[in-house]
Amino acid sequence: MSIAILVFLVILNGWFAMSEIALVTSRKNRLQVLADEGDPSAITALKLANKPTTFLSTIQIGITIIGILNGVIGEAALAGPISSWLKSFGVQAHTASISATIIAVVIITYFSIVVGELIPKRYAQVNAEPLALRVARPIRLLSLLSRPFVILLAGSTELFLRIFSNSTNNSNHLTEDDIKAIINEGSQTGIIHQQEHAMVRNVFHFDDRKVSSMMTPRSDISYLDLDHAVESYQQKLLASPFSCLPVCNHTIDDVKGTITAKQLLRFELDNRHDDSKNIIDYITQPLFIPETWTGTDLLEMFQESGSEIAFVVDEYGDIQGIVTPLDILEALTGKFTTQDPTDVWSQKIADNHWHLDGLIPITVVKDLLDLKKLPDEDQNGYQTLNGMLMWIKGGLPQIGDIITWQQWRFEILIIVHNRIEKVNVYSFETSQPNE
Repeated sequence: MSIAILVFLVILNGWFAMSEIALVTSRKNRLQVLADEGDPSAITALKLANKPTTFLSTIQIGITIIGILNGVIGEAALAGPISSWLKSFGVQAHTASISATIIAVVIITYFSIVVGELIPKRYAQVNAEPLALRVARPIRLLSLLSRPFVILLAGSTELFLRIFSNSTNNSNHLTEDDIKAIINEGSQTGIIHQQEHAMVRNVFHFDDRKVSSMMTPRSDISYLDLDHAVESYQQKLLASPFSCLPVCNHTIDDVKGTITAKQLLRFELDNRHDDSKNIIDYITQPLFIPETWTGTDLLEMFQESGSEIAFVVDEYGDIQGIVTPLDILEALTGKFTTQDPTDVWSQKIADNHWHLDGLIPITVVKDLLDLKKLPDEDQNGYQTLNGMLMWIKGGLPQIGDIITWQQWRFEILIIVHNRIEKVNVYSFETSQPNE
């Protein structure tokens, strides 16, 4: 009979341990969905999860009582038979009694840990939400039955927590780092596709990115000059990857507006019937934005304005580049492949060996090369690999220069218009590649 009671107590201890882990590790968002559908068990589980001290006190009362009973009943049930068994081998009575007690404690402890703790807790980790729904109402009932003791223990716990910490509830909120860790875990297990993982990561970086890291730089801007014949505009548009181009008077610093292929076609059709038409009447007024804007600011602006091009200006009003909605899309999904195979941000040559564009954003560089921190990135405000290498070098590098940072070597391959265009990147562990 005593053995049966002992087995029951160990199993009951396992139930309490399983209930504790199930309620602690269950995801509130899943319980909330069920609660919104009217599931009473989910509603109870959410109430318990929102007041963890209460149900933890209830469970601890049960486990403590079971532990005491295990000690009392276990010794009485096992020590006597074990002592008699040892005496049958000629062990002295005193020694047999002490040894029997020790053996009984070891046996009870072993089964209490394995059957009463480890197995149910591990099972609860894997099946947290279903188990939380099953145990919520019994735990709630036990909490009500032992209410005076629960109030005493919960109150004491909250008091000590307030004394030794600033807040008793500051760790229950999901942080950005928590979400990133969940997404990363899902990507590693295959639940989340790598491309989806990359896009979510880019979304978190988006508000930290300046428009200067997304723009087409001033030196690469293709524009239509009012001094040139209108017939040349068609060739410019055909050669451009954009369907909308700036219209300027002599230089990019004198922007008159922008024109789309559709607007240009309308002008040419109208001009056939009335050659007095002026192209300036068909252009859209230019939109200027500061280079300090973030990706989120840019997205909101395009959503509200409907513009196809925005001109990025510095604090002196000089145009630094242009941005389009396509630049936002590439910032979130990665650079699109073009007909020119060399026109990509990154090209993997081998393991730990890349060819990178000088304009690749530093957020992408950090992800590709698994870098946690770049040199003085917060203080110096550079947004591209080009800016980072110029900062480390202390000026514009020359072709063939090798710049090192952490375990990576950056070899300058191409410089165009005083800008690093192509960089050969390889790790210290990789022997210098043969180009």
